[in-house]
This record gives sequence, structure tokens and C-alpha cells, in this order.
Amino acid sequence: MSLYRLTPKPGRERYAIQVGWNPHRTLFANVTDHSWDPDADPDNEPDAVTLGLIEDILDPAALLAAVEPYAVIPEDLIYTLRADMHSHPVRW
Repeated sequence: MSLYRLTPKPGRERYAIQVGWNPHRTLFANVTDHSWDPDADPDNEPDAVTLGLIEDILDPAALLAAVEPYAVIPEDLIYTLRADMHSHPVRW
């Protein structure tokens, strides 16, 4: 399994962004806001992205496109994810 924490884009610092490869079946991504307080700010719920929890994602470009509005994407990350997939293929 691989896990990469990405740097938020300016203005998106409230979000924690993670992507990676789970060799049991899928790429995954999470964009979460751990600073949001629903009691203090119930009408301003943050965005949330969760991919690879239910559906299988095998395209690193699609995964990175989903988190691109929130994170600075390193130029080599797509190649790193592909290498992770190749090094640790899906286990059936």
C-alpha cells in the first residue's frame, strides 16, 4: 500500500489531501477538512472527496484530476502511482 500526503493549494489550507494505492483493489483519495466545526458553522459544510472506498479506480490521471482543485500535484506523482500499481498488482 502507498500513501502520499499532498500540499494544499493556496486558499485550501483547511483541507488534508491524501492519495495512494491499495493493492487489494484500487487507487484511493481523500480530501477532508478536520478544522470544520458543525456546531459553530453548520451552514458552511466543507467539500469532501472520498474515492476508492466503494468503487475501483485504476486510472491515476482520473484520481489526480479529482483532487487537483485542492492540492498541488507533484509532476512525477502520476508515474509514482503507476509504479506502485505495477510493483504491487491487484490481489484477487
